[in-house]
Amino acid sequence: MENRIKLFTHTDLDGIGCGILAKYIYKGNVDIEYCNYDDVNTKVGEFLLGSSKHEYENIFITDISVNEEVANIIEREIKYKTVLLDHHPTALWLNKYSWARVEEFDEKLKEKTSGTWMLYNYLDKYNCYVETFSDNVRKYDTWQWKRDNDLFPKKLNDLFHIYGRDLFIEKALYYLESKAYFIIGKQEELLLKLKQDEINKYIESKNNNIIEKDILGYKAGVVFAEMFTSELGSRLSEMNPNLDFIAMINLDYSISYRSIKDNVNLSEVAKHFKGGGHPKASGSPIPKDIKDLIVDICFKGE
Repeated sequence: MENRIKLFTHTDLDGIGCGILAKYIYKGNVDIEYCNYDDVNTKVGEFLLGSSKHEYENIFITDISVNEEVANIIEREIKYKTVLLDHHPTALWLNKYSWARVEEFDEKLKEKTSGTWMLYNYLDKYNCYVETFSDNVRKYDTWQWKRDNDLFPKKLNDLFHIYGRDLFIEKALYYLESKAYFIIGKQEELLLKLKQDEINKYIESKNNNIIEKDILGYKAGVVFAEMFTSELGSRLSEMNPNLDFIAMINLDYSISYRSIKDNVNLSEVAKHFKGGGHPKASGSPIPKDIKDLIVDICFKGE
């Protein structure tokens, strides 16, 4: 297959945005693997050590980074056709490799960047519809939407969670291929209102079940949560100003950290637990043996 592309990308809206751009530009010639902090090194590492890597002309890793062990394999095996694009400050060390580009800010915009926006600029396939879609994803991921009181990027993210990954990708591709802007109609607005009601109730329930915990000298609020991570973390931080940050544990995937305080650097907190991210929004993997340990504790004596 001519010009076949392999893409490893994150599972949130920004990572999915990278997948949408790749599908739009490379059509059916792109194979995508969606990764979280707990499995990205395993997925990329196994791919690199297998023979299928020779079937691809280019390999992209977007909106997520790899550890030094995997980076060294890339350097040794396929650096000539690999591109890593990430915007998390804990991945800045990867810039020592020629195939990695990690940057927090877009110099032209004078704003924080994102994986989708970086891939859009890297591929240099300009049209106003692709640019607008990529910029809205960037605005959501960096929370510029909240600063500017621009609700469209948030609605885009909510629709992603309403539709699910595959249908959202299908709808986004429909608009891009039709040379049209992503439209949110009356039906979507109703769905969004129902979703916001659900989010509000979810946040209220989690606020009633916060566990306060000292973590690395910070006063943290810990909750078990599987949904609405970014909004949940931000809202709980606002509702509990006595806490330095919120840690949200999703046992199926990872731990997410959110804060609204300028004197808290969550990228360093996450890095301590083998994760990474931004000063006010980060994540770390959950050790593989944790689930077994929880089951043992819950059923102790049985």
